[in-house]
Amino acid sequence: MKLVYADHAASTPTDPYVAAKVFDILDNKFANPSSLHSFGREAAMEVTKARKVIAEFISAENPEEIFFTSSGTESNNLALLGVAKANKTKGKHIITTAIEHPSIMNACKALERDGYEISYLPVDKDGQINLEELERTLTEQTILVSIGYGNSEIGTLQEIEDIGSICSEKNVYFHVDACQAMVFKKIDVQKSNIDLLTFNGSKMYGPKGIAALYVREGVNIFPIFYGGGQQKSLRSGTENVAGIAGLAKAAQRIEKKRDNDTKRINQLRNMLQKACAKIDDVEVNISKNRLPNHLSIRFESRTNADLVKEMDKHGIAVSSGSACSSSSLTDSHILTAIGLTSAQAQSTLRITLGRGNMLSDINAIYRAVRKISREK
Repeated sequence: MKLVYADHAASTPTDPYVAAKVFDILDNKFANPSSLHSFGREAAMEVTKARKVIAEFISAENPEEIFFTSSGTESNNLALLGVAKANKTKGKHIITTAIEHPSIMNACKALERDGYEISYLPVDKDGQINLEELERTLTEQTILVSIGYGNSEIGTLQEIEDIGSICSEKNVYFHVDACQAMVFKKIDVQKSNIDLLTFNGSKMYGPKGIAALYVREGVNIFPIFYGGGQQKSLRSGTENVAGIAGLAKAAQRIEKKRDNDTKRINQLRNMLQKACAKIDDVEVNISKNRLPNHLSIRFESRTNADLVKEMDKHGIAVSSGSACSSSSLTDSHILTAIGLTSAQAQSTLRITLGRGNMLSDINAIYRAVRKISREK
C-alpha cells in the first residue's frame, strides 16, 4: 500500500537543501553565537547572514527587525502579549477574528483575564471578515489588530493589504500570522503596512523548532520572558543557529519554487475537489478565496476522529483540523464560526497538499474518500 502524506498544514517535510544546511551547521558551527572566540564569531555570522536573507524575504527595511523564536506559537504570543504589556497605558483593546489559531485565541483569553477587551470579528460562510465591521470596531483604545493571513483549518485568505491600510490610517499596530501562507504568498511588510509578522519553519519545508517574528522598528513591545539579553533583550536565550540558518535556506528555496509549487498544487487540489464533490456523502466546506493546497470536506453521519483513522488505514495521512488542538473533543471554533452545525464540524476532514504530492496521490485520496463514504 502506497502511503500518501496530505497533512502539510500540520507540518511540511524538510527540504533536502535545508536539511543539508542544518547538518552542516550542527557539524561545523556549533558554538554559542554570544561567545567571543572564533568559534562563536563564526556561529554569530551565520545568524547575521540568515537575518539578512529573511529580512529580504519579507521586504523588511532592516535585518535587525527580525527576531527568532522557537515556534509560531511563541511568535504569536510575543506579538500579542508583548504589545499588550507595552501599550496598556495607551489602551487595552485588541481586535482579532473568530477563526484564529489557538495560539492567538488562547493568548487573547489570557489577556481578557488581565482586564483587556478583545473583539472577535465574525466571518461569513467562506471565512472572510467584513472590512467595514473592522473599521467600526476600532476605537481610540485599540492598540493592536491581529489577523491570520491563511487559515490553518479551512485555508481562507484575508485581505491583508486592505486591513493594513485601515490600521495604518488609524495608527493601530497590525500583526499578521502568516505561518500557513508563506509557501504560497509573497508578503511585503511595507506594501501591506504590517507591523508584526509571524512565520515558522515547520510550515515552509524548514526545520522544526524555529520561527521568526518581524517587529517593525519603532513598535512598542516588551519581552514575555527574560534571560541573557540576546536579540536586543526582546527574545533572550541562546540562538538556535542551525534552525535559524535552515529557516533562511527554506526562505531562499521558497522564492525559487513558489510560482511553480502554487500552480501545480492548486491544480491537484482542484482535481481532488471536483472528484470528491461528485460523491453523494461528501460536501465541500470552502471553495473560494483559499490557499491553493487546502481542501476541507465533510461526510454525513461520521465523526472526524474515526475518519482520520479510516483514512490512515488506507495509507492516507490527513487531519480533522489544527494539529495543535487535535486531541480536543470540542467542536472546531473555526468550523462553527463559518456556520457549520456541531455534527457537520465533527464530520470534517482537512486535506492539505504539498510539494511531494503527485497525481497518483490524488487518485489514492479520492479512492479512500469514496470507499469510506460507502462504508457509513
